[in-house]
Formats: sequence, C-alpha cells, structure tokens
Amino acid sequence: MDWPLVIEFIRQRDPAFLSRVEGVPAAAVAALAAGRGVTLPVSYVEFLRRMGVNSNGYAPFGSMQDHCFAAISERLDDEDAAPAGRFFPVAIETDPSMVVLYDHCLDLQRSDGDDAPLVMLEQGVSLELQTPVETHETFGERITASVFNHFALRRLARREVVSVGGGTLQAGGGRAALQRALVLLQRAGFAPVLPLSGRVACLQAGPLSVYARVNDNYELLTLRLGGDDPRAVTALVEQLLTDLPGARRPAGPRHRD
Repeated sequence: MDWPLVIEFIRQRDPAFLSRVEGVPAAAVAALAAGRGVTLPVSYVEFLRRMGVNSNGYAPFGSMQDHCFAAISERLDDEDAAPAGRFFPVAIETDPSMVVLYDHCLDLQRSDGDDAPLVMLEQGVSLELQTPVETHETFGERITASVFNHFALRRLARREVVSVGGGTLQAGGGRAALQRALVLLQRAGFAPVLPLSGRVACLQAGPLSVYARVNDNYELLTLRLGGDDPRAVTALVEQLLTDLPGARRPAGPRHRD
C-alpha cells in the first residue's frame, strides 16, 4: 500500500486534518506484535504509526468500530476474547444495541507482508465454534475506500450509483467489468488518485469523483459517482449506462444527496 500517496491525497483536501492526528510509537507496535508472536502487514503497521492513537474523526470501519491501539491492546489482553495467532483484531465493535457483535480482524495466514485480507469474528465465541466471515477486501482496500469517501466523495452535493453484475457474471466477471470501466473512465479523462488494486479504484476528473469496488462473492461491480454539478454527474451516469456492458442503476432513489 502506498501510504505517502494516501497521506498526500488527504493533505490536498484537508490540510488541517493531519495536524490533529496522533500515531503509535513504532516501538510500541513492535512490542505488541512480538508479544503475540505475529508479523503484522506493513500497511497496518503504518496506519497505527500515523493515526493509531487519534484519527481525528476518521473511522475506516465505521463510527461504532473502535480501531484505536488502546482498544486493540485491551482485546488482546482479554484471554477469553482474543483470537488465535492467525487472526489479529483491527477494529472492535462497540455498539451495545447489536444482537451479535463482530470485530474486524486481519487474516495473517494470508498476508503477503504488505497487506492482509479482512474477516469478521463474533465476540465471545471460540474459533472452534464459528466460521470467519469473509469481507472480500484487504486492510489496504478498506483504508483506500474509506479515505476516498471521507475526504472526497461524501462531501459532494450529488451522488449516484451504477452497478454491473450481481448474479449475471461468471467467475472473475466482476474484476473484468472493473477493467472495462477503468478503460472507459480513463478515456473520459479520469485518473487514479489513490492506490489501485484488483478490486478497488478511486478516480477523479476535475470536480467529478468515482469509487469503484468489486465484490468477489457476488461478482458485482459497484460504481459510486459524485460531483457538485448535478448535470455533470447525470451525464457521467448516462455515459456509463450506454458504454459499459451490463451497467444499470440499482433499485431505489435515482440520486443520493
């Protein structure tokens, strides 16, 4: 994961944000990993180092998932709740109204050293009695998507959604649809502004923004579009519906303001 690119993206859109975040000392992160006998992916270590104490309102897993280093350390100290060495918690569910509480965890067995897939584990239930819930994204992909939404997409006046697939594509069809969408968008002047992966792309062209994500489980490509000019957003939607095979508007409101 290209953390310098992510940080520069944030700096350009919210210069004051980075002055109000607080990271975890590298020695503390290393001590925690050593104490658990695990090797953490670089993308997660860098996240902790940059904003693991205070992320200034940025919540990559949602407002009710506590990703702070203190919460992670506390969970790992709870021997009844701490998962085995393969799974390392990165966000703790804190909503007491939920009937079932799920934490987000890294699957370290599938880590490539830089990144790792995310799964969800139910709190208070032994690993022998549950199956990890796949989120079909990596930690780096979650950070990329949430940064783009927090600092760009959610601030725009007009937002739309276009999708491809979801039961109509063969295996690998979602990723193939993403590649076709990227070609179309780049021809229209869009360029990636955050790290690309096989499942996630964040692009901009002037005042227009596009977040694209593939859900491998459903072979579904979802494109979230945004801009402050409703006409420009509508024109982009129409272009995608015309030129991207299988593109459609999901059922529901035509636009999301």
